Amino acid sequence: MVGAVPERVQRAVALLDLRGDETLLEIGPGPGAAAETILARHPGVRYVALDRSATAVARTTARNRTAVDDGRLVVRQGDVTGPDLAGTVGGPFDVVLAVNVNVFWTRTAHREASALTALLVPGGALWLVYETPGGDDERVVDGVRASLGVAGLGAPVVVRDGVVAVGARRAPGE
Repeated sequence: MVGAVPERVQRAVALLDLRGDETLLEIGPGPGAAAETILARHPGVRYVALDRSATAVARTTARNRTAVDDGRLVVRQGDVTGPDLAGTVGGPFDVVLAVNVNVFWTRTAHREASALTALLVPGGALWLVYETPGGDDERVVDGVRASLGVAGLGAPVVVRDGVVAVGARRAPGE
């Protein structure tokens, strides 16, 4: 591993319970620690990372250079609400992951959640994971649940294990 992997990222990766052959989209990869961890453990995963920040794209790419060169990781700059999200990231995906992406709890982010839901395979999972050191778990959970209240997603599930994770699956047949 190139750098330290924060505990919140380790916990987020563990809750995904990957088989090792999934297609995964990460929103807001920052320095690329989750991509590095997942691809080291599961070389069969196809991984796409999307960030609005050119700096984050460069850091994720540099940290994961071998996976990028091998074609296992694609890193793109863009926004979830961009005009051609599917064209930017591809898909469909078995799993979408975001760690500490605040838009989902600071406001009701139906547009973002709907865009991500459209990229999931039926039964695919959307996981939004937060580290809430200020003890603001309930406000975060309530905000994320509201954001995930979109057509095509099942009821959100909350997991608390050192992080607060709210996940929902795309309904089968959607």
